Amino acid sequence: MFSVNLNDDDILMKINASKSISKKDVLINFVGNLLTSAGGDIANKVWLILTNDTLYLEYKGHAAIGYAEETRDLYTIPLKELTEFLVTSNKNEELIKITTNQKKFVFIRNNTRGDSLALAMSKVINDIK
Repeated sequence: MFSVNLNDDDILMKINASKSISKKDVLINFVGNLLTSAGGDIANKVWLILTNDTLYLEYKGHAAIGYAEETRDLYTIPLKELTEFLVTSNKNEELIKITTNQKKFVFIRNNTRGDSLALAMSKVINDIK
């Protein structure tokens, strides 16, 4: 469907996170699966890919047949439109809040390794801007 055609040289950082899933998301997915007779999941896995001038949000899900991972959606956010990249940490999770001129995104990143990669990405973004 979508793909980010970047060379490894272009990528400054790439981290994975999850989108929080509401009961409404589950219900919409369930009804959609019933109406279309196609099995599908909710694309809650997200790759945050940072380049020199852009932040990409690549949503991953699984195909109904074969359950192979596929890109479901791709948001491209120019860093000049990024108004906030806020990371709140506790021991095991990092809460990532991204705000642009038009939209807000909230993600959760597993930080059980204690590497604080989302916080590091926040610092890199601030250095670039």
